[in-house]
Amino acid sequence: MSLYKYKAVDSKGGGAVEMLIEGESQEDSLTKLRAKGFTPITFMGQTDGEAKSLFSFFSKKKKFDCCAFTNRLVPLLHAQIQLEQALAIMGDTTEDEYSGEVARDLRRGLHEGKKFSGLLRDRSSLFPPIYANMVEAGEESGALTMVMDELRKFLNDRKELRNFLVTSSIYPAIILIVTGGLVLLLFTVFIPKFAVIFKDMGKKLPLPTQIMLHISDLFTGWWVLLWLGLIAGIIFLIKKIRDGGRPKEIWDEQVLKIPIFGNLMQTIEVTRFVRTLSVLLQNYVPLLSSVEIAEKVIQNTTIKETLTGVTSELRAGTKLSVALGKSKFIPKTATQMMNIGEETGNVGEMLNETALYYEGEIKNSIKKLLALFEPVVILLIAMVVLAVVLSIFMAIIAMQGN
Repeated sequence: MSLYKYKAVDSKGGGAVEMLIEGESQEDSLTKLRAKGFTPITFMGQTDGEAKSLFSFFSKKKKFDCCAFTNRLVPLLHAQIQLEQALAIMGDTTEDEYSGEVARDLRRGLHEGKKFSGLLRDRSSLFPPIYANMVEAGEESGALTMVMDELRKFLNDRKELRNFLVTSSIYPAIILIVTGGLVLLLFTVFIPKFAVIFKDMGKKLPLPTQIMLHISDLFTGWWVLLWLGLIAGIIFLIKKIRDGGRPKEIWDEQVLKIPIFGNLMQTIEVTRFVRTLSVLLQNYVPLLSSVEIAEKVIQNTTIKETLTGVTSELRAGTKLSVALGKSKFIPKTATQMMNIGEETGNVGEMLNETALYYEGEIKNSIKKLLALFEPVVILLIAMVVLAVVLSIFMAIIAMQGN
């Protein structure tokens, strides 16, 4: 859902205020605004909270950073500043105007007597489900500051892991781009020039040279249109996968079958699930709610489908370790740790230890892949260059022999 900004007047006679309303459409946001008892004066624009374009990296528009928001809020709560006052301070001092608007909007909601968790749940495009549920647990237990501190740690750990994955992929991406550019340059510039010379001489070329010339032809002429069409098709396919539905289901199923990479993706998804579940349980969120929220963080639909019946089994009295163990994607190590936690009455802590273990496994796996990736790419480049040089050298020798 998107956020819509309005300048509105309280129907009870209050002054004009600026408000952010979440809705499926502008009409939906107007309905919600009027339901709150406000009359809109000016529509001030729409924001999705984050850019969804492929070129959003270069966009000047900044997305809302839930982790940064929490990092600023928690120290104020530790200083024994009331939540409403803390949000007011953040709204006045935050350099990011959009984050400031969110803080001021949340403060207005508190001023109207609404619960903080409810306000967060109403802004689900900005705050993940785990956020609102943990805050609600903190409100009910009277330990909001402690819960927010745990939430900050969870968000920072998740951000650190995500940043590690992103930064780890930059170097391989650069190598692939450079390698692709080099190969493209060889087959579109250098080989065609030698091909013209060889054809002008009218002599029969060795088989390796002919193969290289045929490969070069695939990068020139009308083949270029075919390559452009293929690139356009890939971009369209990526968009369809991002939009969800059947294409994403097929992709999620096939990606798990890719050697090495599929196992890594499975481990990442399971770790994300276990980490979320451990944080929720350690902060006294009910088991059923914790499992339902943790399932939502899984992005792979194939893995998620194997967990759809877990809540039903828990309602029927099945142990968590047994219910999750029926999924072929949940490792036995994880279910064994859960079983130990259930026997000792400390499931949340055991899940936390499990998540730490698998997070370490993810980092080690990525480091090993990167260590293997560089020599493999260099070897491939060397083989391509060697094949091109040998084909040209053999052609020159053949012409001199004739």
